Amino acid sequence: MAVQDYLSLVRSQDLESLEVAWAQAVADPGDVDRYCVTLRELGLRGETGTAVELGSQMLEALDAKDRTSDAVQLGTTLLVSQVHNDSLSRKVFGLVQKAFASEPWFEIALEVSGLGEANLSSDAFASFDVARRMTPGHVVYHRAGWGEGVVEEIDIEARQIQIRFKSGSTKDIPIQSAVESMRPLDADDLRTMRMVKLEELQRIAEETPGVVIRMAAKAYRGKINSSQLKAEMTDAVLPEKKWNSWWKKAKVAASNDPWLLVEGSTARPIFELRKVPVSLANEAERAMQHALDLPQVIEVCRDYLGRGLDAEATSTVLDLAQARVEKELGDHGETPARLLDGILFLEEHGRKTSVSAAQELKELLTDADGNFAPRQFDELHTQKSREHAVRLLPDAFGDAWADTCVQAITDFPKTVAEQVVDLLEEKKCAAHLCAAWATVAPYPRKHPILTYRIGKLYADGAFDEREDKPDLLAVNRVLLHLCRVISMEPKSNVALHRVKTKAQSVLVSRRGILLPCLEEVGKEDLASLLGIAERGGSEFPQEITDAILKVVARRFPDITSKPEKPFWERDDFIYVTAEGLRRKREEHRVLVDEKIPANATAIGNAAALGDLSENSEWEAAMEEQRNLTGRAEEMSREIRMARLIENQELPTEVTAPGIKVDFTFLDDGSTQSYRILGPWDAVEDDILNYRAPLAKALLGHRAGDEIEIDSPAGSRTARIDAVERIV
Repeated sequence: MAVQDYLSLVRSQDLESLEVAWAQAVADPGDVDRYCVTLRELGLRGETGTAVELGSQMLEALDAKDRTSDAVQLGTTLLVSQVHNDSLSRKVFGLVQKAFASEPWFEIALEVSGLGEANLSSDAFASFDVARRMTPGHVVYHRAGWGEGVVEEIDIEARQIQIRFKSGSTKDIPIQSAVESMRPLDADDLRTMRMVKLEELQRIAEETPGVVIRMAAKAYRGKINSSQLKAEMTDAVLPEKKWNSWWKKAKVAASNDPWLLVEGSTARPIFELRKVPVSLANEAERAMQHALDLPQVIEVCRDYLGRGLDAEATSTVLDLAQARVEKELGDHGETPARLLDGILFLEEHGRKTSVSAAQELKELLTDADGNFAPRQFDELHTQKSREHAVRLLPDAFGDAWADTCVQAITDFPKTVAEQVVDLLEEKKCAAHLCAAWATVAPYPRKHPILTYRIGKLYADGAFDEREDKPDLLAVNRVLLHLCRVISMEPKSNVALHRVKTKAQSVLVSRRGILLPCLEEVGKEDLASLLGIAERGGSEFPQEITDAILKVVARRFPDITSKPEKPFWERDDFIYVTAEGLRRKREEHRVLVDEKIPANATAIGNAAALGDLSENSEWEAAMEEQRNLTGRAEEMSREIRMARLIENQELPTEVTAPGIKVDFTFLDDGSTQSYRILGPWDAVEDDILNYRAPLAKALLGHRAGDEIEIDSPAGSRTARIDAVERIV
């Protein structure tokens, strides 16, 4: 049985089971450390009789197996753990002599501690225990700053020991000074295990992280914060890259550990060792007693049940919650939303109340005039409660529930609108939503989810039997407008852009409704649909635009016929050389792979400094984050717009991107020569960005042409002397 199992029996006061397990261990004792820890906790909890009885049994077993040194360790632990017994003291002193009398340091240890026939006090045993552990193999702690170290050698004649500290330095220290200035660390101490039992410590950290937090808190005099814990654990015990996953598991374990009091914030908790274990159920009961209202009671319950209580504790918490909900139902002191939150919480866990959730939902969604008021859904405290309440609509409003919901479909808050549609589909009432199309269709920006969902129902044939079914062109037009308005929204609105992707699937998937429509409509309507797509900007789904253009080219090609313009005058592309594009992509990679991660680390470090409201480092890091992410998004957009100059049809006699041009200013005869390339190619003095004012003055002209060039001194006339292709 592992040490944590013995301690669990002690904590739960199941001493009978502890005695049974102990009796089994006596027959074949294993590592003595686990017994020492158990006896120490029995002594601290006042179970001295049990401690003496179990300790004596184990002493006899260890002595019988010639494990005298282990017996001394266990006996000393027992004597210094609030246990006073003369017979036991004499027995342990005899074991001390048997175990260590032949050791060269024995007499020095007796002298330093004062232990002897005339002094068998617990203090003398404690002092001897300190002295004997200033010997090779033991881990000691230097309080003045060297930290922990392992005793490697002892020099009896010089009366000094050699210690290798965790820093790697080795020091020779007089034994008397070591006893006075250093403290031997227990075998289960975090620092001891880190130096001599690292693999076991890593196993404990993985299997029972709460135990490791207790060990760490003990090393910090009973209280440790998250930053200190991380400093103790990372690198030495856990690789830095595993900290986040371990930390998530460790916080849950600590919350369930009766010996740990968790304080502070969720992000930066503080762990404190309790003197007496307190169960989560006890904690929850006290917290609920101090809750000001029913929502706080339910929040406390959710919090504690979320920590993983056992069945008995879970039942206790639910009993308390149910009593509070029933009291509020009888007193009528809470709003319907708050009462419904409580009832729903109990129903989630299989509890029933005197008023059903469906009854309370109807009360919540009916206003003072008796009208249906679905906006009240957002009065519920959690999204889980809202979604649960949606499922109760048929029970709350009877056979007319579907028509009632459809008539008010645009009044449902966004938090539950899609869940209501799901319910209508599940209950085979989706066709009712056809009546809502006329209300939803004019406002795709206001009702994006409903617009998509009703459009999908149309595509799936849900409205085929309805006389008020909208025509194919109208549905396609609305869904295109939906894609257009979402395309204009920031990409950071991930949920909204997900709706756009789903709407795109309705339009142009294998069973999409757009292609059949494009084949049926006339020229004017087809041009109108193309116009919607073109107004969608660069984020509008290219697949939709391509599908429309393909049909336009085949059916009415004149819709897209426009006067031919030089490629460099297009605003929708950026023309650049392959080398310039490579340079830009590398700049984007450095930004995304190096600068943004470094900024994220800086944010984390700044957040660790304390109160974010007065944390200038955090504010600066967050401002940099906004700048970096904005720049990354802009660069990504620009790279998508890039087209290679090398792939364009370049004129041989006209100034264009990819051309070198020589010209002369006629007023003074001075000459200049430039290569005209893309904006990401302008890395040398003789390279012009084709979008720069000087380049624009030169573009499109031939050798011999005279042009006007604006300069700081005014307009100047220049003659183009030569044009030469360079790409």
